[in-house]
Parts: sequence; structure tokens; C-alpha cells
Amino acid sequence: MEETRKRLVVVADDFGRSLGVNRAIAAAHAGGIVTSASLMAGGVAFDDAVEVARHHPRLAVGLHATFCDGRAVLPRSLVPDLVDATGRLETDPARAGIRYWRRRKAMLPQLEAEAEAQFDRLDGVGIAPTHVDGHHHLHIHPVLFRIVCRAAARRGVRWVRVPEGELASGRVVEWATFGLLAIGNRRVAARHGMMAPRRVAGLARTGRLDERYLLGKIKRIGTGWNEIFAHPDLDTEAGRRELDALTSPRVRACLEGSGITLSSYGEDRK
Repeated sequence: MEETRKRLVVVADDFGRSLGVNRAIAAAHAGGIVTSASLMAGGVAFDDAVEVARHHPRLAVGLHATFCDGRAVLPRSLVPDLVDATGRLETDPARAGIRYWRRRKAMLPQLEAEAEAQFDRLDGVGIAPTHVDGHHHLHIHPVLFRIVCRAAARRGVRWVRVPEGELASGRVVEWATFGLLAIGNRRVAARHGMMAPRRVAGLARTGRLDERYLLGKIKRIGTGWNEIFAHPDLDTEAGRRELDALTSPRVRACLEGSGITLSSYGEDRK
């Protein structure tokens, strides 16, 4: 059945990346509008994030699938083409995406194994992910998106992020690239029985999300499932600004007066 209400899911990315990120997400959930968080299975503060999640049972947790700018979950012996000698993935998402495409046949088994291992790490600590997205959005890569959706669907994960650019931001190439990928990826998600929010906001304001941006987006939210993602972090100026926006009384008041249902992934089953 088509959702007729205006639903908004506010997702905090990079859960588990650092203690500063974890503390900011906890604050944005307890005292703000964040309803969901995306957990990096290979994050250095993964164990702390698990404890934060246990102390905040209403915070829906998904997998922040990581194929660049982070550490692999599997040892280098199992994914030698994905990581360097220290177990780190390629830092630059563009270089990683090009490499995964050019060497897709040879690297596919390692990419599949790493995706499965990341989901398994969440399973191992008792977290049943409600959604999946990707660090630096690399999961939308044509090779990776199919891998992620297959692994997620086998575990009953219902939601996957399909971000699209914002033409008004002036980033035309980004808007066109993400828009074209979104068309195919929505079809792939549907074939795996997964859903994607109708609209996803935040791409053009990564690292620069503020109160004004949130107020503008809230006023334009339509019916169906919508997502805004953010990157709160107590250790950076940009992250603290995002936390201030996510806990703003003005933002909360705007939501309450807009007819929007603040939701989290997983509520579609209730």
C-alpha cells in the first residue's frame, strides 16, 4: 500500500568511526531528531557504538557498508586486493570506484566476502540492521550495489539508501551521475524485495548541514518515506554544527507543526 503520510527518517552516518561521532549521535538521538544510525562494522569505535545502541533501544541501527576510507573487517589474507599492508581500504572513493569497475571480475569474490563479513559483525553483537547505506555512498557503485542488496536481503533488511543530488546546489555533474545511478539501483533494490525512501536529502550539504538547511527541507517534504542524513561529530567544527542543527528547538518545532511523522526504518513492519 502506498504510504499517504509524510514520513521523515533522520539518519546519522559514521556510527562507530570515533568516540566523538558516537557521543554526538547519542546526543542527537536523545535530545534531537535523529531516529536512525548507520554503523561502520570496521570502525575503531565499533564496540563503543554497540554499547551506545544498547543504551538507546529506540535508535534504529543499520549497516554503513564500507569499501573505502576505512578498515576492512576481513584480514588481508582474505581480501588482498582490497586493502594495503595495514588492512586499510583505498582512501579515495573515486579511485576505489574506478578500481572496482576495472577489476570487477577478479575482485568480485573479495568484495562479496567483505560485504558478508560486515553484516556478520553486526549479527554477531545482536544487531539486526534495519537498513543499509554506504560510506561516501560508494554502495551505489554498479558492482557494489548488487552485492550489498543481495547480502542485505538474505538477512531480511528492508531499506537501502538511494541518494540523489540536488540540482539547486549547482553541482550538475554530481546531480546527473547520482540521478542516473538511482534509476538502475531502484530497480535492483526492488528485484531483491528492498525499498528505498522516495527522497533522500543531505548529499549537497555533507559537512555543511545546518539549521537553515533542515528548516528548508522540512517545509518541502511530501508524502511517503523521506530521509535526511547527517554527520554529527563532537571532534570537528562541522560535526558540532550539524549536532546543533539536529538538536535545534526551531527544527523540532517546525517538525511538530508540519504534519510530518518522525520515523525510523523498521517501522514499516509495525
